[in-house]
Amino acid sequence: MRDLPLFANKKEFFVFIGAVVCIAFISLSFEFYRYQTLVKESLHVGKATVLNHYRKTNEKGKTYDVLKLKLDANGAEVYTTSWRAMNVGFQSRVKVTLKVDKVSFYDYVKGFYAPNLSVYEIYEDDPPWNAKAFYRFIAEQHENEKIAELYQTLFFATPISKELRDEVQKWGISHLIAISGYNVGVISFLLFFFLRPIYRFFQSRYFPYRNATFDLSCIVFSVLFGYMVVLDFMPSFLRAFAMSLFGFFLFSRGIKLLSFGTLGLTSLFLLALFPSLWFSLSFWFSVAGVFYLFLFLHHFGALPKSMLVFFIDLGVFFLMLPLVHTFFPVFTFLQLTTPITSLVFVAFYPVGVLLHILGYGAILDDVLLAFLSVPSTHYVLNFPVWFLVLFILLSLGAIRFKSLVFVCLGLSGASLFLIQ
Repeated sequence: MRDLPLFANKKEFFVFIGAVVCIAFISLSFEFYRYQTLVKESLHVGKATVLNHYRKTNEKGKTYDVLKLKLDANGAEVYTTSWRAMNVGFQSRVKVTLKVDKVSFYDYVKGFYAPNLSVYEIYEDDPPWNAKAFYRFIAEQHENEKIAELYQTLFFATPISKELRDEVQKWGISHLIAISGYNVGVISFLLFFFLRPIYRFFQSRYFPYRNATFDLSCIVFSVLFGYMVVLDFMPSFLRAFAMSLFGFFLFSRGIKLLSFGTLGLTSLFLLALFPSLWFSLSFWFSVAGVFYLFLFLHHFGALPKSMLVFFIDLGVFFLMLPLVHTFFPVFTFLQLTTPITSLVFVAFYPVGVLLHILGYGAILDDVLLAFLSVPSTHYVLNFPVWFLVLFILLSLGAIRFKSLVFVCLGLSGASLFLIQ
């Protein structure tokens, strides 16, 4: 494997940049076409699927419902509100009349809100591929609704209630239960781990000439694609899947994946393919997490693996503090256990899947309830934007200067004394 250069010559570099520009142009053109189909009339009347539904209270104490909908007409996702209390759940079907005359293309790409004139639930027969059967299969194995909700979110990215969200956030594990790149990595690792011995057994007897890595990768990507279909091409999973495919392409070319260059290329490719990622905090957080992972491997990769695994988890957690808490100021000291819970999750995830397949999903319910019920005190840890910019510049400089890694760690650690 080679690290640098990523391109054999300048021609390859400009060909790649040209390809990215073409992809970006096609993606933006497609989004603009979808936008035009939405706003060709000042009112959009059609059917939609409920992706999320929750209640909020404004400053005057009035309660209203917030709905996140996926429109049938063009697949766009839109937020709207209703002052009338509604009892619609995830994947429910509604008919809606939206005012879209003031929605700009910038708002459309960024993610937009549209007021409605009417929204009401309709009832349709579920198609055979609908994921609701999976949701019921999970729920029927649990007496506690909160735990059923947790597993449904963990396996199928269903929305979670504010109560469960708060309990998850106090542990700092929101990234674990949200199906994204972390989950794709865990699933891929487990599939490789269990399939490789089986493949080796048959390979040695019937097809020794085959490339095990290539064949197993094809199997893994097929499984991931099937999972993505069940999830109805959920954006975060789709992005992670596309990133994995692009990474496999780079790997097949003999380019080392664990490098800052490949991270930059992959990020650029995804931004071109999915323009809305420019406005996605979760995307930039995932890029930052991978960047800091590479940063530790770059400077401390010679450490013993047993030490390196824990050191990386702990280090990445501290280096992500200024980024995360610039936007989400709530902090609890339970979040300091995130490196440990992340390691436990690698074992918990496949065990949870297996138990539910066998019909014994409730075995760990008491443990999970005790875990979620641990009391905690909430604090405020907020960083000004100028500090975030400085921290990012120092982080980029740390690629060249190892000492800046310790500077960044020191700044993050010292910030814990500033909690309010």
